[in-house]
Amino acid sequence: MGGTIDYAVVGRRMQRLRKENGYTQEQIAAALNVTVAFISNIENNRAKMNLRVVTYYARLLNVSIDYLLQSEDDEESSRDTILNQEILRLLQHYTIEEKEKLVKILRLLKES
Repeated sequence: MGGTIDYAVVGRRMQRLRKENGYTQEQIAAALNVTVAFISNIENNRAKMNLRVVTYYARLLNVSIDYLLQSEDDEESSRDTILNQEILRLLQHYTIEEKEKLVKILRLLKES
């Protein structure tokens, strides 16, 4: 993880993950015993988050604190690694002939 934390990036990530998991700001605020405005301010980089908030989001959203605080470049790299691993896992179930076809398809996609 890089040296400085970009709280705007962290807030947007927390908001995106919260929405993807179907939680409202009201639910988060009630669980943390804070105001909805405070949660909104954290997600929009108008207030500094504290360890209690970061820890709660990480547990609720089933991600690590490192993941929440990482830079956008680190997140992109993590996503790339995860996708590569998933592709390799899926490829194990194909025959050699099927893999050759997939390679041809991927080459065509890359050219377009």
